[in-house]
Amino acid sequence: MADLATTVTVIDAAARAGVAVLLWSDPGTGKSSIVRALAAADQVPVETLIGSQREPVDIAGWPVVADGAVQTVALPDWAKTLVDAGGGYLLLDELTTCSAATQAAMLTVALERMVGRHKLPTGVRIVAAANPPDRSAGGVDLTPPMANRFLHIMFDPSTDEWLTGMRAGFRTLPASRAIAADDLRTADEVGAVCAFIEARPELLHHYPDTDEAAGRAWPSRRSWDATARVLPFLRADDTASITAVVLGLVGDGAGSEYLQWKASMDLPAVADVIADPSIVDWGSARPDQVWAVLSGVVAWASSKGTTDAWVTGWGPLVAAATSGAPDVAGAAARALAVARPAGAKVPAAARKFRDVLIAAGLDAERAA
Repeated sequence: MADLATTVTVIDAAARAGVAVLLWSDPGTGKSSIVRALAAADQVPVETLIGSQREPVDIAGWPVVADGAVQTVALPDWAKTLVDAGGGYLLLDELTTCSAATQAAMLTVALERMVGRHKLPTGVRIVAAANPPDRSAGGVDLTPPMANRFLHIMFDPSTDEWLTGMRAGFRTLPASRAIAADDLRTADEVGAVCAFIEARPELLHHYPDTDEAAGRAWPSRRSWDATARVLPFLRADDTASITAVVLGLVGDGAGSEYLQWKASMDLPAVADVIADPSIVDWGSARPDQVWAVLSGVVAWASSKGTTDAWVTGWGPLVAAATSGAPDVAGAAARALAVARPAGAKVPAAARKFRDVLIAAGLDAERAA
């Protein structure tokens, strides 16, 4: 369960990462009020589509016929408002209490950001909302494939938050704790996710096997990728938001195990390791810890795509290889070698990975 402050933070972080959010809560808890207040705070328009009161064409647009043939699809008024403004908030409410056709149209907007043949601007933040099917009239849960595309937030505002809202008119929200992501923060999270899946490959993809789990978050290649994309927008010490994101994307089972594993690893930041590889005691660290650290380094160097970053990335690998973890460093070297930018030369210090370099099609003798 996420309180109001955490919910605001997760919505913000997910929007920055381009991941669709689905708010779940009992009727009357203020899901729509959150979105309206967010829009007011950002001074942008907000459009609300209530699924039970809409037809598919209200969402996907009306076909325009000319010369006896459909030429295009006219933008609905709500979409035109957001397009003209270049951004804003779109609330897709009552996602699970509408017809299957209307739900399909809403999902297309939420997941593909398409309205007919028009793509919504990147400045449009889309939030879906739903009541649990057993607590709404005519409720129909999401199918597992559709549920897997959302970050599910179980919204549960505290009594104190409700009292504050009553006194302030529900117009003021807690400040978002989300932060700006960068390549290094992203590498931290990508490296950790990759190392965890290396250790627990059976959790990479686990299709729901119960009706209760079918319409909620579950682990898949897609949802693990989304996890690694959203987490860089959160502070490393924001435990509540991190927990909400991980559980909301890969589910309680896999998510709880990942959070426990990551806490036990106590990993240094990729930025610190690149700046000074000696901060890691490579000889005494567990192999899975070394692998997690080096996975982050490789992810950073690969994502940068520059010769300088690629050459710099070899530093921690060489340090690990010469300080007690040659096997793990060799595995990381294979991944880094494959990511070589065109024209980049292998640094002289990396010649100890000669066999790995040759296998990757690189000439270890022509080092920089």
